[in-house]
Amino acid sequence: MADRQAMQVVMCESTASVPAEILQTVQQHIEEMARALAQVDPQSPFWASLRESGLRVEVLGWKFGFTVQPDKLVLTDATPIPPQVTENA
Repeated sequence: MADRQAMQVVMCESTASVPAEILQTVQQHIEEMARALAQVDPQSPFWASLRESGLRVEVLGWKFGFTVQPDKLVLTDATPIPPQVTENA
């Protein structure tokens, strides 16, 4: 199978509050994922599932949500992960 072109990664305005170093890291991760996704057969049922459920990535205490379109990943949500509360015995 010939390599397909990597999917475009589109970042949205919800990244405004994300620290620059975290945003750079998540962008690198997503670009790597986009290159890997380009290797998946376009007829695979995987794509229908991914379009339905979206893609979520956690990086350095932040959660990023992406919608999947035929040729691109679109960042739709960026939120900090609340710290875990543990009870001391």
